[in-house]
Amino acid sequence: MPSLRSIRGRIKSVKNTRQITKAMEMVASAKMRKAQARVRDTRPYAEKIRELLYRLSAIEAHRPNIFFQVRPVKTIGIILIATDRGLCGPINSNVFKQVNRFMAERPGVNFEFVVVGKKGQDFVRRGGLKAVGSVTGVKDKGQIEEILPATQVAIEEFTKGQWEEVWVFYTEFISTLTQKARSQQLLPILPETEADGTKKPSPFLGEYLYEPDTAEILEVLIPRYFETVVFQRVMENFASEYSARMMAMRNATSNAKEVIYQMTLVYNKLRQAAITREISEIASGADAVQQG
Repeated sequence: MPSLRSIRGRIKSVKNTRQITKAMEMVASAKMRKAQARVRDTRPYAEKIRELLYRLSAIEAHRPNIFFQVRPVKTIGIILIATDRGLCGPINSNVFKQVNRFMAERPGVNFEFVVVGKKGQDFVRRGGLKAVGSVTGVKDKGQIEEILPATQVAIEEFTKGQWEEVWVFYTEFISTLTQKARSQQLLPILPETEADGTKKPSPFLGEYLYEPDTAEILEVLIPRYFETVVFQRVMENFASEYSARMMAMRNATSNAKEVIYQMTLVYNKLRQAAITREISEIASGADAVQQG
């Protein structure tokens, strides 16, 4: 049976924990609103440039460009976007599970990683996987330049022929209560397809005119597309991280409150029993004195 002193210590400890989780919930809530606004700001540009490149990929004349060529797949490069810190629910583990499923479905293919976030580094290291680059410490209100080391490595590996495909894995922000692990093929750039794998009809009916020429335009446009989409996925991941952390800390605060309530009941019962025992001892002693 625990002593009253030990229970008081535990109650105090849980109260301190509750204060910490409550503060972390409030911080995550404030950061979440800013991250959500940033996601809303970056989504339209990322989707439009992605749509433009999908349309270009449907034009057969541009197939000689390596970024539109489909090659036999020997090695796939994965850009894995995770968080730098924990205490944010299952968003990292969900992405890692999706990566594992993705690799299991492609036996005989080699996989190499470019990682954004310390938790992603830990996953790659624990799994004995090969990482060719990593970026940590990216700020939620940072600039696109912070993720350029990751995107440049991926583009170099693809253009050198070391990778035949490049995929990105991240957590998409859907709502405060919902975040979903996603994967997307970035290179080579292919026309969008339906769920059954058939090519979607392209809304593009004409031809693009390039100035000064096609090669120079695509040389600038494709890296910009790649960087923009990866950066936007990093912003999605931040919004998901803060939403998940806010909910995790809210649940932890609620659980701490329940634990305090239960321990207080135990403390009061033990204290009442101790008082009753002391009164009984006093009464017994008084009776003994009177009888003596």
